[in-house]
Amino acid sequence: MTYGWLDDEAFCATHVRGLTPHEALARLGVEVLDGDDEEGEIDMGLICAYPAEGGTILGEAIGYAGSLGEVLRPLSAGTVVASVFVNVNMVAGFNHYADGREILSFDPLFPHEVDDQTAFLADRIELGLVHGRATGGLAAARALAERVTGVRPTPSSRVAVAHGFLDY
Repeated sequence: MTYGWLDDEAFCATHVRGLTPHEALARLGVEVLDGDDEEGEIDMGLICAYPAEGGTILGEAIGYAGSLGEVLRPLSAGTVVASVFVNVNMVAGFNHYADGREILSFDPLFPHEVDDQTAFLADRIELGLVHGRATGGLAAARALAERVTGVRPTPSSRVAVAHGFLDY
């Protein structure tokens, strides 16, 4: 399954294991609204929640909330999350948290020469997300997010079932 509902140039996709779209948004402390954003405009702070196999994918078209520790810590309480973020300036990040703790964080477009993070190293090497073998990019980062969380998009993931607005 692809992520066609995310903009390829600027997005943040946060995979949340074991929570429904409404539960995931509620953990952010926002007012949860059913369905997609009715106005169809892209607003900073808009987070749409998509049902997925194994949990929920939170999608932001131009936001980066899912890359912030203050968002990922409470979102990952009692579960695991992984986010992939990129902006129009090609600033990117992969962040993985489990039960409020950061497990792994790196730039999927430009992995550092010195990488002392051993978490999921075999997966990162296989996917091309390690310096010297950095060929995977954002698609590989999304695949790693699926692996570490067990959350994968399905055909029903194309339609947001809830959304909210987060000030950050």
